[in-house]
Amino acid sequence: MEQGDVFKIIQKYTQDVPLILIGTGGTIPYGIPGMSQLADHLIAQVGAKHNSDKDWSLFQERLTAGLDLESALTGLNLSEQTMYDITSSTWKLITQHDLKLFYKMLKNEITLTLGKLLRAMCVPHPMQVNVITTNYDRIIEYSCDQFNLSINTLCDGRYMRLIDTELVKRNHKVNLLKVHGSLDWFEHENGNVYSLPLQSNIPEQMHPKIIPPGSEKYRSIAQPPCRDVIHIADNFIAKAESFLCIGYGFNDEQIQTNIISAIRKGKPIVVVTKKLSDTALTMISKNAVKYVVIQESITSGYTDFLMKDAMHTEKGEFWKIEDFYNILY
Repeated sequence: MEQGDVFKIIQKYTQDVPLILIGTGGTIPYGIPGMSQLADHLIAQVGAKHNSDKDWSLFQERLTAGLDLESALTGLNLSEQTMYDITSSTWKLITQHDLKLFYKMLKNEITLTLGKLLRAMCVPHPMQVNVITTNYDRIIEYSCDQFNLSINTLCDGRYMRLIDTELVKRNHKVNLLKVHGSLDWFEHENGNVYSLPLQSNIPEQMHPKIIPPGSEKYRSIAQPPCRDVIHIADNFIAKAESFLCIGYGFNDEQIQTNIISAIRKGKPIVVVTKKLSDTALTMISKNAVKYVVIQESITSGYTDFLMKDAMHTEKGEFWKIEDFYNILY
C-alpha cells in the first residue's frame, strides 16, 4: 500500500467531521504531566502523610512493581482524607504546568496546533466540532482562543460560573465535554460546583472538582455534574459519523463502551498517538470494521499506520498533531 492510498483512507474516515476524543497523550507534548509524573508527585507530596495507611502502602508497592497509576489505584479502599489529598495534589501539579503554558501562549512563544486542527474541522457543514476529553487541563480551551474559535464548556456566567448542561444547545463552533472535571471546577462547602477560571491556588472553602484515576472515578462520575456531562457525551457518540482519538488510551469504560458498539457497526475510527497499548490496540482491531491507528514506529523518525488488513510504515512523525494535520489539509 502506497502513502497516497493510506492518506486517502484517513481523509475519507474523517471527512464528515468526526467526534474528537482527547486524552493525556494529546497534551503531554505541551508540557502537561502524564500519569508517571503524577504518580511520582503523589508519592512525594502525599506519601509521608499516609504511610501508616495499608492501602496507601499497597498503592506504592504496586507502582514500584511497575503498574501504571490507574491500575495501582484500582480496587483500593483509600480513606476520604487520602482521596481529598490526592485530588488537591493532582490539581496543584497540573495547574502549575497549565498556567506556564497559558503565559507562554500570551507571549506568542507557542502555537497550539490543536487549535489549527479544530479550526479546519469547523469549516465543513455544520461548522461545529464536538470534543470529549478526560483531561483536566485547559489546552483545548487555550487552543480555541488562540485560533478565535467560540467554545462551549457548559459554564454560564462571567467570573463565578455555574455549570449548565442546557448550554450545549447553543450555537458554538466547538462543544467541549470534560467528563473527568476541569482545573476550573471547584465544589464549595455549600455543595454548589463553580467554574472559576485560571486560579493559581485552591479557593478557600472549596475543593477541586476533578476525578482522580482508579476505581474511585466510577463512584465520582455518577455524581453531578460529571454524570450529566457523561449523558451528553453518550448523545454525541450516538450521533457521530466517525471518531478521531488523539492521545486517548481507552481506559474509561463509561466513554468507550458506546464507541466500541459504534465501530462494530462500521463507523470509522482514527487513533493518533505516540504508542497505543497492546490492550487498546487489541480492543480496536477486534471490534472496528474501519480503522487506522497512527503511532510511532520502532524505527526513529518513522510512523506506523495499522489498518484492518494492512500495515504501512512511512518516514515522518505523523503521530504528532502537527504532521497529522498535514495528512488532512
